[in-house]
Amino acid sequence: MLNKLNRWLLTLFLSFGLLTAASANLDLKVPDLSEIGGRTSHQAGYQNQLSLKVLRQFRNHRSVVEDPELSSWLRGIGNRLVSQSGYRGNVYFLLANNSEVNAFATMGGVIVINTGLILHADSESELAAVIAHEIAHVSQKHLDRLVANSKGSVLGTSAAVLAGILAGTQDSQAGSAIIATALAAQQHRQLDYSRSMESEADSVGIRTLARAGFKASGMPLFMEKLDRLSNGRYAQLSKFLQSHPLSIERVGNTRAWANQLGNSGRDGADFAFIKEKVRSLTARGGQKVQFSELSNQQVKNYAQALQLTKMGQYLRAQTLLKQSGNQKTVKLALAESYSKQSNYTEAAKILQALHAKHYGEEAVLIPLVDNLLVAGQRQKAWNTVKGVVASEQTSLGFYEVKQEAARAVGLTGEAYLAAADRNIRLAEYQHAKTQLRAAQRIPNISGGVRARIDAKLKHIDGVDKPKQ
Repeated sequence: MLNKLNRWLLTLFLSFGLLTAASANLDLKVPDLSEIGGRTSHQAGYQNQLSLKVLRQFRNHRSVVEDPELSSWLRGIGNRLVSQSGYRGNVYFLLANNSEVNAFATMGGVIVINTGLILHADSESELAAVIAHEIAHVSQKHLDRLVANSKGSVLGTSAAVLAGILAGTQDSQAGSAIIATALAAQQHRQLDYSRSMESEADSVGIRTLARAGFKASGMPLFMEKLDRLSNGRYAQLSKFLQSHPLSIERVGNTRAWANQLGNSGRDGADFAFIKEKVRSLTARGGQKVQFSELSNQQVKNYAQALQLTKMGQYLRAQTLLKQSGNQKTVKLALAESYSKQSNYTEAAKILQALHAKHYGEEAVLIPLVDNLLVAGQRQKAWNTVKGVVASEQTSLGFYEVKQEAARAVGLTGEAYLAAADRNIRLAEYQHAKTQLRAAQRIPNISGGVRARIDAKLKHIDGVDKPKQ
């Protein structure tokens, strides 16, 4: 049992900021990776299988933010960076509802970004710098190298660290204490190796950042901010920095590299709006967001409108949103306000116009299909969703509206397939099998639908192998 736990732990901890509460709060189900073993580092098929296992187990947890707009936006930044990194393997991006300033990469190419990191970034380039750093950990195979060079030293503390992660799901302070103690006990040579990996991730990451069209200065600026946070009210960061040190040399190197690379990149105009949506989404019940620090009036209007919509003050929210610019995120918020007001006609006008410009984007598609179903336009709802090609990271809401639209037009087999797809992406394989077998029993099912059912059952058998 201990070996299985050690193997799983080693897939988890390379990060830019903080491991303690961020990992603890995820409370993962521990997958059995024994059948994959050491081959993951060298064989693409096994690596892909590991990626799916890790990604789906993360998504199974309630801390992962499934908001289609935020998820799609984060993937857009991540994929833009990956395309310039030279890495050709799979990389997946998840947003975790966690206030800690952190991001971390796992073996298998899953990168988790905390909402706290977004809220403490002052620009898209600062956020992209952290993501580029984590992509470099993946592309340079740092976790593989850590395992290969550990010669048992990591295994000596892995059980204690894993215990801290699991304890943190019940008591974050207790979990953090266990983890800090275990990491402090690591051998000094392991700490040196971490410094080497962090420096390499900085060097590779900042070049990826610049090639992707972001400002290279985003990396040293965020590092300086992280250093300030570690000495202030976020002093708990210093525990993590014992094993992932943020040295003066690292900050100086990134500043020098940024000067060499220039600062010609651009930050996306939507970042400030997205940041306010994250703030609104993560605000605790009854907690009011403060807007005094927002200097951009349109962003301030948008942030206030989000709060007013949550409070049911739709007319005031709509007035402010109409003064907030023409960004897609503003239009989506306006459509949501109309829908919550049961003004489906106005919501439909906005969503149809957005759909024409952004075909297939789930942030637009999901509310549009919902709106069409409520309006009784069942066939139009199904026609809108049926041809959209989903990916592994497509929002769960997409499968939910697809299931509803299929059922509304009497396509029970398609409804079962959509429900199974959703459960597959949550690693709920037995539920998915139940739905697919129910679909097989539908009389007069078409050959095409039956073939897709069979293919999904085969896929499940491939990723959910029985224990040997």
